[in-house]
Amino acid sequence: MAGFTLVELVTVMVLIGILSVVAIPHFMDRIFDERGFRDAVKAAVQHARRSAVASRRFSCVNVTAGTGSAGIVAIFRDTAAPEAVGAVNCATAIALPVPGKGCASTNQVCAPNGVTLGGGSLIFDPLGRSVTAPDVLAAVVTLTVSNQTDITIQPETGYVQ
Repeated sequence: MAGFTLVELVTVMVLIGILSVVAIPHFMDRIFDERGFRDAVKAAVQHARRSAVASRRFSCVNVTAGTGSAGIVAIFRDTAAPEAVGAVNCATAIALPVPGKGCASTNQVCAPNGVTLGGGSLIFDPLGRSVTAPDVLAAVVTLTVSNQTDITIQPETGYVQ
């Protein structure tokens, strides 16, 4: 005789029911998208800082606050010669090692649908510090991603946490 007993069928149905109650809600929320986007934003900011130190030029992180594709982080490098003193003109895009999905350029990270980005733009000097202008340290900069811990950038060290 081949087949399943009634006890085996009922057990399988109960297990499927339990799994559906536990697993399906995780597919409906944005927590994984939010966490992944937060990590991508943090990595982009760290890349901008490392680029500033390596190239001995200012690097800018432009943050466009918004929800979904309107929330964009883009990184640029100063066009002046290394260690030049003067106004910062961040116009040269810095390509990210892993650009954001669905973004218009390789220097951008774009928020997924339903995820909100907030915060302000910042500049890293050739020493890796967060500044508002050459030799003027910025205040602590905070970037926010919906339902995630904030990303903070310390001015004196440029540390991204």
